[in-house]
Amino acid sequence: MLKVAIVGTGGIARMHGVSIDENLDLELVASIDIDRNKREKFAARWGGNAYATLSECMDEVDVVYVLTPPGLRRKYAVEALEAGKHVFCEKPLAITAEDGEAIAETAEKKGLIAMTGFNQRYRKGYTRLHDVTFSAKFGKPYHFWCQRYGMGAGAMGKITTHNWRTDQATLCGMTVESLSHDIDLMRWIMHDEVSSVVGITSSTAKNLEGFDNNSHVLLRLESGASAVIDASWSSRVGFNTRGVLGEKGTAFVSGTDIGNNGIWCSREFHVKTDDDEYEHVEMLQDNLDEKSYMMETDDFVSAVLTGSKPLVSARDGYETLRVSHAILESSKEAKIVLLR
Repeated sequence: MLKVAIVGTGGIARMHGVSIDENLDLELVASIDIDRNKREKFAARWGGNAYATLSECMDEVDVVYVLTPPGLRRKYAVEALEAGKHVFCEKPLAITAEDGEAIAETAEKKGLIAMTGFNQRYRKGYTRLHDVTFSAKFGKPYHFWCQRYGMGAGAMGKITTHNWRTDQATLCGMTVESLSHDIDLMRWIMHDEVSSVVGITSSTAKNLEGFDNNSHVLLRLESGASAVIDASWSSRVGFNTRGVLGEKGTAFVSGTDIGNNGIWCSREFHVKTDDDEYEHVEMLQDNLDEKSYMMETDDFVSAVLTGSKPLVSARDGYETLRVSHAILESSKEAKIVLLR
């Protein structure tokens, strides 16, 4: 059984607590947080002991989950990897591309598993979209789109509750933090990399320097295909759609709801190819819950135990960070940014 340490016991840690608890090959033995009350409360709920630092329990564990705010992830991930521990890092892998690259390179140098927590890859609708996109009947894909709107950090222009996303010491903005999901899905579904970017970002929280909660992006891919990502954390109506245009077909996942839930809910999968007389619609009812976190945990554990490659790597997290920063640079400088 693999012994697990969790670093960072904030909001997302609950999902991972559930996933670790459900996996028969994992045992949570250490909860690390700078906040004593939080780490002790988490350990009391999910098991193991509470520690102020990772170094205190490093010899007791096999794998480390890094769930801190993203600006702190390089420190803990590299510390764990240098100690010979496999690492799971929540998304985004870091704030800067340099930090993300350091994590990926350390894992590769050490021959260890380092996985980025892009749990959307494990959801039913996006798995269906991925598989259909490269089926023979769909034809070569030439465009990917993502549109997702809902309420998020800084939505009303006022910061009324404490959140690391809107804390000047830890924030990174939506384009780095949340858009990482959409960039990663696009890379995975299209089997392609971004060659150039044009982006416009903005914020409804004007007093937060370095923060954005609206991002509108046009990307050219290496294959010549294109992609559009249009996202907002300041929409009073929540909805999303992600899809692909192919030479012989169209497919997309969609969902809508009042408020923030529409950003992540996936209620329907649509597909129609030249071989189909009618459009096929599959009802998914795939809301964001523990299922995708459990599946990515199972994938991570399998990779650690068997030496197989997980579906997502730290290198994927680094490539996503490169695109996020290209978007921010394009918006700031009002120019096309070339990546390849």
